[in-house]
Amino acid sequence: MADLTLREPSERDAAAIAAICNAVSRELYGIGDADESEVRSWFALPDLKAWVLERDGRVVAYADTRRDDDGTRFPIDIRVASEARGSGAAARLVAAAEDWACGRANGGALLRGFVAERDRQTAAELEHAGYRLIRHSFHMQIELLEHVESPSWPEGISVRRYSPERDEQGVYECHQDSFADHWDFHRVPKELWRTFMLRDERFDPDLWWLAEADGELAAVCLNAWHFSGEPGFGWVGVLGVRPAWRRRGLGLALLQNSFADFRERGATKVGLGVDAENTTGAVRLYERAGMRPVRRNDTYEKPVAAA
Repeated sequence: MADLTLREPSERDAAAIAAICNAVSRELYGIGDADESEVRSWFALPDLKAWVLERDGRVVAYADTRRDDDGTRFPIDIRVASEARGSGAAARLVAAAEDWACGRANGGALLRGFVAERDRQTAAELEHAGYRLIRHSFHMQIELLEHVESPSWPEGISVRRYSPERDEQGVYECHQDSFADHWDFHRVPKELWRTFMLRDERFDPDLWWLAEADGELAAVCLNAWHFSGEPGFGWVGVLGVRPAWRRRGLGLALLQNSFADFRERGATKVGLGVDAENTTGAVRLYERAGMRPVRRNDTYEKPVAAA
């Protein structure tokens, strides 16, 4: 660890951080992860703290953590280039994140490290630091063929694109209601939701689809292009169906509608992320739509030490 220098990054480091993220992702899964534009957007997130480790003036590792709005959750994202693995880089970054969280946490707060399943080195360093594996999530994907199956809409449903002038509050409420029974759900304050959903330069209202019944939102499918900037790679950011409208085929129809929309825009594949233990049957739904898991991410957890 002696040859690694820890410092805080700035937006000027976005290209170097993106290079680390992509190098790790391509080594493990053969795909890109985040382009420079995506990384730059991280610096605008509230209550986020980041670090890089340098060797001979080159960035070889990155980590960030964020204090959630009530100070009880601190997610940690760690990326270590292959040349720095085995050097204690991940352990050093985790220690920095823990120190930062310690002075900002409320009672019962938890640290959560997110690691790609194949990144055994980082996982081992988390386990050594006292973290335990608690959860899995999947990246699922579909390759778009020449013909995309048309959606079959439930009776009483009308579908349209998002209108920034009139739909923001309704979409926010539908998003929150749709995920209220999911694991570890915390209602997100409206302004924070806007930061994550509307202020990213990838936001395109024409990619957001709303399903209505009797003038009320029943479900939303909020899409974008993938964080990697890879041409032709669509991403389903949020697929949320209110409880009263579940198990009627609405989620499947919105997915198929999104696949067709992406296909018309030149996409060749579409992906999304999902909790592997989702209680609403989301994984099975995505499989019925033709998607398959291409990557597993593991969640490790540890209580924040008392200050």
